[in-house]
Amino acid sequence: MATEMPIPQDYGRFVDSAQEDAEREEFADIPEIKLFDQDVEEQEDGSAIVKLDNLKTPDESPDFYSNLADELDTWGLSKLALKYIELVEKDKDAREGRDKQYEEGLRRTGLGHDAPGGAQFQGASKVVHPIMAEGCVDFAARAIKELFPPDGPVKTKIIGDVTEEKTDKAERKRDYMNWQLTEQIEEYRDEEEQLLTQLPLGGSQYMKLWYDAQKRRPCAEFLPIDNVYLPFSAANFYTASRVTEVNDITQEEFEIRVSSGMYRDLDVYRATQEPDQTRPEKANDKIEGRSQQDSNIDGVRRVYHVYTWMELEDDSHSKGERAPYILMVDELTTEVVGLYRNWEDGDQDMNKLDWIVEFKFIPWRGAYAIGLPHLIGGLSAALTGALRALLDTAHINNSATMLKLKGGKVSGQSLVIEPTQVVEIEGAPGVDDIRKIAMPMPFNPPSAVLMQLLGWLTAEAKGVVTTAEEKIADVTSNSPVGTTQALIEQGAAVFSSIHARLHTSQARVLKIIARLNRWYLDDAMDETAEELGVSSADFEKNTDIVPVSDPHIFAESQRYAQVQALAARAQANPDLYNRLAVEKRILKQIKLPDINEVLPDPQDVQDMNPALENVAMTLGKPAGAFPAQDHLAHMQVHLDYAKDPMYGASPIIAPTFLPGFIEHMKQHLTLWYLNQMDRYASESLERPFNILKVEPIVREAQRLLAAASQHVFLDVQQGQFAQVGPIIQQAVQMMQQLRGQMQPTDPSVQALVQTQMAETQRKGAYDQARLQLDAAKLQADTQAKQEKNVADQQIKAAEITQNVSVLTLEQQHEMQRQQLAAQQQQQMAAQQAAQQQAAQQQVMQSPQSAPPAQGV
Repeated sequence: MATEMPIPQDYGRFVDSAQEDAEREEFADIPEIKLFDQDVEEQEDGSAIVKLDNLKTPDESPDFYSNLADELDTWGLSKLALKYIELVEKDKDAREGRDKQYEEGLRRTGLGHDAPGGAQFQGASKVVHPIMAEGCVDFAARAIKELFPPDGPVKTKIIGDVTEEKTDKAERKRDYMNWQLTEQIEEYRDEEEQLLTQLPLGGSQYMKLWYDAQKRRPCAEFLPIDNVYLPFSAANFYTASRVTEVNDITQEEFEIRVSSGMYRDLDVYRATQEPDQTRPEKANDKIEGRSQQDSNIDGVRRVYHVYTWMELEDDSHSKGERAPYILMVDELTTEVVGLYRNWEDGDQDMNKLDWIVEFKFIPWRGAYAIGLPHLIGGLSAALTGALRALLDTAHINNSATMLKLKGGKVSGQSLVIEPTQVVEIEGAPGVDDIRKIAMPMPFNPPSAVLMQLLGWLTAEAKGVVTTAEEKIADVTSNSPVGTTQALIEQGAAVFSSIHARLHTSQARVLKIIARLNRWYLDDAMDETAEELGVSSADFEKNTDIVPVSDPHIFAESQRYAQVQALAARAQANPDLYNRLAVEKRILKQIKLPDINEVLPDPQDVQDMNPALENVAMTLGKPAGAFPAQDHLAHMQVHLDYAKDPMYGASPIIAPTFLPGFIEHMKQHLTLWYLNQMDRYASESLERPFNILKVEPIVREAQRLLAAASQHVFLDVQQGQFAQVGPIIQQAVQMMQQLRGQMQPTDPSVQALVQTQMAETQRKGAYDQARLQLDAAKLQADTQAKQEKNVADQQIKAAEITQNVSVLTLEQQHEMQRQQLAAQQQQQMAAQQAAQQQAAQQQVMQSPQSAPPAQGV
């Protein structure tokens, strides 16, 4: 083997330099980056940012992002305005039924006290079953907790190789965007909560994001579905030929947009009447207790923002090709107030930019999703009707309705009698009982069948709008984890799919905010961005930031089930799991603050001198070795301490010191080996080899390390570690002897072991008690069965005895009946014979009859 090495093994064991013409590929073949026409921005620290796509921001290309309405001719703009006003009206008429469905859902909540249905007599119940409102509130409460936790809705996700540079960049962006969405964009959470409460009613709802130059920050606004129009032919929101956003703004806001350059400066008059309200707006005003005023005090006017595709011959960038634009038309004057290109400068494909994000409840065939009014609207109406019928019946039965006898005299038309009051009435002559004068009306009481039907309808409706919390309420901690997980997924199948769609929509929101940061962050003069070290260049690519929500996890119960499964597997296979990481995950799930304080990380150690490391290991604290340390010197200090009968070898110190000592010596030996290998390889190359770099190396480098390992082997054989082996072996033997008396040195491990022991004892006691209970139950069941069998046999015997007795009685009775019948027959025969004999005697005793007369 030695003759095959690429370097000689001389006495000094120093490796000769490799020839320059035989340099290895990993150090020489560096590909050259050809920039072509790409923009290169040099930074202060000497680095450079290469913009491969050559996309320009509004600050870099203000003319491209300017208002085209100031450049095009008035006649062409007027034609555009008239054309799109007509299209918008058609789109509005096409979805009139959709607005009616949304209005029906708002009324079915009962919050506006105008839910349809029920009787119309005076005093009839107007109560509304809360299934629709309960579904909205429950859905919004669960969704906002997943989409927008207190720490922010953004987390990192690095694709590809994870490097320190990528990690730092992703964490900077995550921290900044979480600060943006929780503090800077102060309205974002409120807008998203409004969206989530309305999503089950409308089926689809929208969130709009833009950059406000006056506020110097991104802004967010909830757009209800009745303020977003799509063409009748649209099959998807993002691929629709046009999307119209209805903006009802005050005169002041209109003038602000004109002064900022967003709208054209036109000679427009103030609106005197407010724009027509949609049906859902009117229903919502009843819920909020508002009413539209006759006078338009704030000068509210309507402006349509149409996100569409057009072919503009006068646009020098699109050159008449079909391209995305944003057209802004004032409804009152039918004038174009704004026209903007809706793609980035430098994008040769002219891809449409998204400013509105759609949130879907349950998708259907068309562009609009369906909601609770479509799913349980009929059930909600039936529930409200049944509830009102029950209450009306109870009210009628308790009301003072009666029939009065016509002859009865009563002063006045009716009597209102207060409690504890005595009132006299007059009756007809001869009537001495007041119950003969009047009779209560015999109404039917509340129906038990209707009450059962109400319960069945409620259960059917809740099967759509609730999760599996009710099903897992009876699941104990000893139930199999798979059973609990299956119950959760089965009960929340509908909600889990909705949550996955919300996660996708939230990701689109983050992409828009990241684009706005790339455009405007450097000009925002943001102190938080400076403190975090984040810049617009960090947002060139944004695949490393994603929503913090998990599309596969949609409830706390599911997380607890996963943690329970993890704890069970870690307990069953302790050698395969990081027990500290498992314990931290459990504590994090139960939302325990300051986890690192109560459960410190033993790997979080500092570089210390060997004396302090000995003290730390004596006290049961961790000590770590570092590559830059003098490992031979450290090991010498540790070995001397371990041999000292007053310290390392003392019976009171050894049980705590030895486990950490053995682990620490292993670290020093390993790092000394790596340093020696790196030293020999670097001397051969006459430059740093960097053996700690984890990446594949070429064949020549592998052969180089093989030669270096021979030198390391000779170093060990020279006697530098002569006393290390025996002392470590002696420490291992002593630790094995004291193992029964030793306690875990790591507080976290000790706590985990104690917890596991307590859990094992608890489960053992539980299993023993359950076995005893099962045995007692089995014995009781057996005894009950035996007693039942004896009783059954006795009953059967009694039945048999009784049957025999009855049969005997019947036979005796039959014999008596037959004897009586025979006697009766004999008597009858005797009587007949006596009668015949008497008749014969009478004939014999009578005289002979005279002959008949011969004539008259």
